[in-house]
Amino acid sequence: MTVQLKQVFRDDRDKEILDLINNEAFPANERNSLDDLYDSGSDGNLEMLGIYADNAPVGFFTVRKYRNIRYLAYFAVSSDMRSKGIGSRALKLLTEFYPDTQIVTEFEAPDESCGNNSVRLRRRDFYLRNGFIETGWYSFYDETEFSIACSEPDFEKEGFVRFTEYLRTIVPDHIPRLYRK
Repeated sequence: MTVQLKQVFRDDRDKEILDLINNEAFPANERNSLDDLYDSGSDGNLEMLGIYADNAPVGFFTVRKYRNIRYLAYFAVSSDMRSKGIGSRALKLLTEFYPDTQIVTEFEAPDESCGNNSVRLRRRDFYLRNGFIETGWYSFYDETEFSIACSEPDFEKEGFVRFTEYLRTIVPDHIPRLYRK
Protein backbone atom coordinates (compact mmCIF):
# COMPACT_ATOMS: atom_id res chain seq x y z
CA MET A 1 0.00 0.00 0.00
CA THR A 2 1.40 3.37 -1.06
CA VAL A 3 0.96 6.20 1.43
CA GLN A 4 1.43 9.84 0.47
CA LEU A 5 0.59 13.33 1.69
CA LYS A 6 -1.13 16.01 -0.35
CA GLN A 7 -2.18 19.51 0.64
CA VAL A 8 -5.97 19.75 0.71
CA PHE A 9 -7.68 23.08 0.19
CA ARG A 10 -11.16 24.07 1.32
CA ASP A 11 -12.64 23.61 -2.15
CA ASP A 12 -11.01 20.22 -2.87
CA ARG A 13 -13.49 17.41 -3.42
CA ASP A 14 -11.63 15.22 -0.90
CA LYS A 15 -12.44 17.69 1.89
CA GLU A 16 -15.89 16.12 2.30
CA ILE A 17 -14.28 12.76 3.10
CA LEU A 18 -11.89 14.43 5.53
CA ASP A 19 -14.89 16.09 7.22
CA LEU A 20 -16.37 12.62 7.82
CA ILE A 21 -13.06 11.32 9.19
CA ASN A 22 -12.81 14.38 11.46
CA ASN A 23 -16.30 13.74 12.84
CA GLU A 24 -15.62 10.08 13.58
CA ALA A 25 -12.11 10.55 14.98
CA PHE A 26 -12.60 13.28 17.56
CA PRO A 27 -15.14 13.64 20.33
CA ALA A 28 -17.30 16.75 20.05
CA ASN A 29 -15.48 18.54 22.90
CA GLU A 30 -12.10 18.16 21.12
CA ARG A 31 -13.28 18.68 17.55
CA ASN A 32 -13.14 21.78 15.40
CA SER A 33 -14.77 21.69 12.01
CA LEU A 34 -12.34 21.73 9.12
CA ASP A 35 -14.00 24.93 7.88
CA ASP A 36 -13.27 26.60 11.24
CA LEU A 37 -9.68 25.42 11.01
CA TYR A 38 -9.34 26.79 7.49
CA ASP A 39 -10.79 30.11 8.71
CA SER A 40 -8.24 30.24 11.53
CA GLY A 41 -5.42 29.86 9.01
CA SER A 42 -6.30 32.75 6.75
CA ASP A 43 -2.84 34.25 7.28
CA GLY A 44 -1.24 31.17 5.70
CA ASN A 45 -0.13 29.65 9.00
CA LEU A 46 -2.20 26.48 8.61
CA GLU A 47 -1.86 23.56 6.24
CA MET A 48 -4.31 20.70 5.85
CA LEU A 49 -2.47 17.65 4.56
CA GLY A 50 -4.51 14.71 3.36
CA ILE A 51 -3.16 11.24 4.05
CA TYR A 52 -3.73 9.07 0.99
CA ALA A 53 -3.42 5.28 0.77
CA ASP A 54 -3.33 4.03 -2.81
CA ASN A 55 -4.60 7.47 -3.90
CA ALA A 56 -7.70 7.37 -1.66
CA PRO A 57 -8.05 9.87 1.22
CA VAL A 58 -7.85 7.99 4.54
CA GLY A 59 -6.85 10.69 7.01
CA PHE A 60 -5.35 14.11 7.55
CA PHE A 61 -2.92 16.27 9.45
CA THR A 62 -3.66 19.85 10.44
CA VAL A 63 -0.38 21.70 10.92
CA ARG A 64 0.15 25.24 12.19
CA LYS A 65 3.35 26.87 10.99
CA TYR A 66 5.31 29.39 13.01
CA ARG A 67 8.93 30.16 12.21
CA ASN A 68 10.82 26.86 12.77
CA ILE A 69 7.90 25.21 14.60
CA ARG A 70 5.34 22.96 12.94
CA TYR A 71 2.58 22.29 15.44
CA LEU A 72 0.68 19.10 14.70
CA ALA A 73 -2.74 20.17 15.91
CA TYR A 74 -4.87 17.35 14.47
CA PHE A 75 -3.99 13.89 13.18
CA ALA A 76 -6.67 11.41 12.19
CA VAL A 77 -6.90 8.19 10.23
CA SER A 78 -10.23 6.68 9.25
CA SER A 79 -11.30 4.02 11.75
CA ASP A 80 -11.45 1.30 9.08
CA MET A 81 -7.84 2.04 8.06
CA ARG A 82 -6.23 2.10 11.51
CA SER A 83 -3.71 -0.51 12.66
CA LYS A 84 -2.43 -1.01 9.11
CA GLY A 85 0.77 1.04 9.46
CA ILE A 86 -0.69 4.03 7.62
CA GLY A 87 -0.33 6.42 10.55
CA SER A 88 3.31 5.48 11.09
CA ARG A 89 4.14 5.91 7.42
CA ALA A 90 2.24 9.20 7.28
CA LEU A 91 4.07 10.55 10.35
CA LYS A 92 7.42 9.69 8.73
CA LEU A 93 6.29 11.49 5.56
CA LEU A 94 5.29 14.48 7.67
CA THR A 95 8.81 14.83 9.06
CA GLU A 96 10.13 14.65 5.49
CA PHE A 97 7.51 17.18 4.31
CA TYR A 98 8.83 19.71 6.85
CA PRO A 99 12.62 19.31 6.81
CA ASP A 100 14.73 21.47 9.11
CA THR A 101 11.82 22.20 11.44
CA GLN A 102 10.61 20.92 14.78
CA ILE A 103 7.29 19.17 14.68
CA VAL A 104 5.64 19.58 18.06
CA THR A 105 2.50 17.80 19.19
CA GLU A 106 0.59 17.12 22.36
CA PHE A 107 -1.18 14.01 23.56
CA GLU A 108 -3.20 13.38 26.68
CA ALA A 109 -0.81 12.67 29.53
CA PRO A 110 -1.13 9.17 30.99
CA ASP A 111 -3.20 9.19 34.16
CA GLU A 112 -4.20 5.98 35.93
CA SER A 113 -7.23 7.71 37.45
CA CYS A 114 -8.74 8.38 33.99
CA GLY A 115 -11.08 5.89 32.37
CA ASN A 116 -9.30 6.30 29.03
CA ASN A 117 -5.77 5.76 30.32
CA SER A 118 -5.18 2.77 28.03
CA VAL A 119 -6.00 5.00 25.02
CA ARG A 120 -3.67 7.69 26.36
CA LEU A 121 -0.85 5.16 26.73
CA ARG A 122 -1.46 3.81 23.22
CA ARG A 123 -1.29 7.32 21.73
CA ARG A 124 1.87 8.18 23.65
CA ASP A 125 3.52 4.91 22.65
CA PHE A 126 2.57 5.49 19.01
CA TYR A 127 4.38 8.83 18.90
CA LEU A 128 7.40 7.52 20.80
CA ARG A 129 7.61 4.46 18.54
CA ASN A 130 7.61 6.83 15.56
CA GLY A 131 10.53 8.96 16.66
CA PHE A 132 8.90 11.66 18.77
CA ILE A 133 10.52 12.50 22.08
CA GLU A 134 8.75 13.55 25.26
CA THR A 135 10.06 16.99 26.18
CA GLY A 136 9.28 16.90 29.90
CA TRP A 137 6.90 19.82 29.36
CA TYR A 138 3.15 19.69 29.85
CA SER A 139 0.19 21.88 29.07
CA PHE A 140 -3.32 22.04 30.44
CA TYR A 141 -6.47 23.11 28.61
CA ASP A 142 -9.96 21.79 27.98
CA GLU A 143 -9.77 20.28 31.49
CA THR A 144 -7.05 17.89 30.31
CA GLU A 145 -3.33 17.60 30.91
CA PHE A 146 -1.23 17.07 27.79
CA SER A 147 2.33 15.88 27.38
CA ILE A 148 4.35 17.80 24.78
CA ALA A 149 6.45 15.78 22.34
CA CYS A 150 8.82 16.88 19.60
CA SER A 151 10.36 15.34 16.51
CA GLU A 152 13.80 16.63 17.51
CA PRO A 153 15.85 15.87 20.63
CA ASP A 154 16.40 19.57 21.44
CA PHE A 155 12.93 21.03 22.01
CA GLU A 156 12.88 24.77 21.31
CA LYS A 157 10.82 25.66 24.36
CA GLU A 158 11.15 29.43 23.88
CA GLY A 159 10.11 29.12 20.23
CA PHE A 160 7.10 27.07 21.29
CA VAL A 161 6.20 29.69 23.91
CA ARG A 162 6.32 32.38 21.18
CA PHE A 163 4.16 30.12 19.02
CA THR A 164 1.54 29.81 21.78
CA GLU A 165 1.54 33.60 22.19
CA TYR A 166 0.97 33.91 18.45
CA LEU A 167 -1.73 31.24 18.59
CA ARG A 168 -3.55 33.28 21.23
CA THR A 169 -4.20 35.92 18.56
CA ILE A 170 -5.96 33.33 16.38
CA VAL A 171 -7.65 30.96 18.84
CA PRO A 172 -7.95 32.85 22.14
CA ASP A 173 -9.85 30.12 24.00
CA HIS A 174 -7.49 27.22 23.23
CA ILE A 175 -4.02 28.13 24.36
CA PRO A 176 -1.64 25.63 25.94
CA ARG A 177 0.15 26.85 29.07
CA LEU A 178 3.51 25.16 29.53
CA TYR A 179 4.83 23.77 32.80
CA ARG A 180 7.09 21.03 34.16
CA LYS A 181 6.20 18.65 36.94
